[in-house]
Amino acid sequence: MLKNYFKIALRNLGKNKIYTFTNVIGLTVGLGCCILIFMYVHQQLSYDDFHPNSDRLYRVALERIYPDRASSYAIIPSGFSEAFEDEIPEVQNATRLLGFPSFSNVVEYQDRAFEENYYFFADSNFFDLFSYDILQGDARSALTRPGAVILTESTAKKYFGNENPLGKSIRVNGNDTEVTAVMQDIPKNSHMKFDFLSSTTNVGFLQNPNYISFSSYTYLELANNSEPGAVESKIPDVVKKYASGQIERQLGLSYEDYVEAGNGYNYYLQPIDDIYLHSNLENEIKANGSITYVYIFVFLSVFILIIAVINFVNLATARSVERAKEVGVRKVLGSLRKQLISQFLTESVFLSILSTILALGVIQIILPYFNAILGDQFDMSILISGWMPFLLITIMLATGIFAGLYPAFYISSQDPVEVMKGQFKSNRKGRWLRNGLVVFQFAVSIIMIAGTLIIFNQMEYIQNKRLGFDKENVVVIKRATAVDQLDALKQELGRLPGVQQVASASTLPGGRYFGIQFQHEGGTDVLTTKGFTADDHFFETMDIEIVNGRPFTENHDDSLSLILNQTAVKALGLENPIGLELRSTRNINNQSVTLNYRVVGVAEDFNFESLHTPITPMAIVSSEGMVGFDNLIPLRVSTTDLQSVLAGIESIWTDFAPEVPFLYTFLDNQMEALYNQEQKTADIIGLFALLAIIIACIGLFGLAAYTAYQRTKEIGVRKVLGATIPQILFLLMKDFAKLIGIAFILAVPLTYLLMQNWLANFAYRVEPGIEIFLISGGIALVVALLTISYQAFNVATINPANSLRNE
Repeated sequence: MLKNYFKIALRNLGKNKIYTFTNVIGLTVGLGCCILIFMYVHQQLSYDDFHPNSDRLYRVALERIYPDRASSYAIIPSGFSEAFEDEIPEVQNATRLLGFPSFSNVVEYQDRAFEENYYFFADSNFFDLFSYDILQGDARSALTRPGAVILTESTAKKYFGNENPLGKSIRVNGNDTEVTAVMQDIPKNSHMKFDFLSSTTNVGFLQNPNYISFSSYTYLELANNSEPGAVESKIPDVVKKYASGQIERQLGLSYEDYVEAGNGYNYYLQPIDDIYLHSNLENEIKANGSITYVYIFVFLSVFILIIAVINFVNLATARSVERAKEVGVRKVLGSLRKQLISQFLTESVFLSILSTILALGVIQIILPYFNAILGDQFDMSILISGWMPFLLITIMLATGIFAGLYPAFYISSQDPVEVMKGQFKSNRKGRWLRNGLVVFQFAVSIIMIAGTLIIFNQMEYIQNKRLGFDKENVVVIKRATAVDQLDALKQELGRLPGVQQVASASTLPGGRYFGIQFQHEGGTDVLTTKGFTADDHFFETMDIEIVNGRPFTENHDDSLSLILNQTAVKALGLENPIGLELRSTRNINNQSVTLNYRVVGVAEDFNFESLHTPITPMAIVSSEGMVGFDNLIPLRVSTTDLQSVLAGIESIWTDFAPEVPFLYTFLDNQMEALYNQEQKTADIIGLFALLAIIIACIGLFGLAAYTAYQRTKEIGVRKVLGATIPQILFLLMKDFAKLIGIAFILAVPLTYLLMQNWLANFAYRVEPGIEIFLISGGIALVVALLTISYQAFNVATINPANSLRNE
């Protein structure tokens, strides 16, 4: 019986080539999009689930509550790793990971030197918690002594080729380290990323436990059947026990008074396999994904597939008159209704299988382009991993069954007597269904087009918004700390033709900042800000306006001078803070030192972080002081002959630091990198918006062809009565234009609500104007009318004598 169903299906599909071609193309594109997106979703959902004990691994995160705001951090004070393990019975093991990816390290071997950003430090028990394979060496002893470093497999090959790296020495920032082990490369589906793993015994400040300053990623392994909530409930007592003494010594306040003033520490546990998609904290190891984007892509894939299925249903119901005659004959000859339903479902499932095979071939071709957009490396092998084979088969069969379900039940239900008498016609219910499905298709298409335009508008707004500084034409030299004569280097760079200004700072917008706390002289209020160090020419070079007071200058001793941004001044509740003395206690060279700063200037608020977050209090201290170091040299340059300028800069650098590689970047590129995830999302949504409207138009093309065919005789009569070709075209197009109009009316409020939710991720954002929706609706209408016009013109130009011949 099944064999017979397939024979009849092939015969029917071969007889109606346009119908078959239209459905196959639509389903192929729809299934291809769906499978491609689910490959991406599968990879996103697999992060960190490869550790055997992943269900018991947690990272400790911190919501730091300030009197005027709250911020959440992925790093916490380094001392709590041991404290949690000692004080909380449910904590079976604890380890720390330290690293600063924004900091460039120079690693040398023999006569080669490389810039390395992912140089991290870990406790010796790191591999007790995480199941990364050690390929050479011993995991338990590899991190037990100073000067030890573990390389990943690809890093070992980069430096040593096929040589055995164990026991060999490499220089890291001028210090000798010994390779004690080689480990597997960190899988791409891990929230961690490092190429070097050195012992925490190399980190001097860790030798004195700290319970206030944030520095380490801290991971806990809980005992079997332990509840994270129970652990979180015990953390506040541990924090009070260990942090209160340091707070009192540094600020002269009791822990109770400190909390009463509006300060607080809310530590919580993040499941290891939730971090990548559910965590977007300050100081993440690398840019995480977002569960929101996963949901968006899943909905996109489902909607695109639904659009393709709608094409099938629309064309099948439009052909119901033709198929009804076939059904009538077969019923008269004794076919049962369930047999007819099986026949129709067999046809649709067969089309789905064929389309799936074609979709896999298309995916194989376009996968490199998809990888280029995402900056990832997907391959077809993902389709046979985990739950993907089951999902693929389910999608294929479900698509075929759902596409054929309504046509099968609808057509097989017809009365054979009426059909054989020629009394069956595609009824009003069928037309309502087809029209409703067309409206749905184009509503989804308009939503995707409008969403893409809004995302691109937001990206353009981000790129062009005045940030409070000038990011254009700024070359940033890294590793300034490697130069002994930094001032002399800056003077030489300033004399170079094409270099307009030169400065130095510990960090730049888009980088990482240290935290610093201040108190009024004689007062108890605490101001907590982010901070960095800058030299006398920083504000001029970066074009940051000083709105009150003065910048750092060569004419003053600014070693204890302080410049605040406007937000910090508001947090102090002062209109004019110039001359205000603020006290800060810092840990310098493992000693507690109290520094008395004087505010000399107020800087215009500038966006030193991404536009996702509002501007927070910022304090800039002079490079002449004891705090911080100048790691970067920003140079404002002329772009008339940029290559010559860069060559001149490199030549001067080589004269001052011949053994240190010349490393540089452009500030505008660094700022754009903050929005990589959004840019990728915009590209993908734009691509699938294009595909969605193509699929919708494929179905519309077929439906228009059938509608035009049904109205051939009507058009012939109208032409005989004097109707012109433009009038005929208008007649055929107006009904479809009405449907696009209804789709537009439905799509606008839905798009607005969806995109307002997305824009809420940005502290600074555009407001979608009506022109975005008009453009989106206009695009959908024009594309739809162009699709219909071909069929309409063909019918409108038929000689009425031919169309009325058999009447």
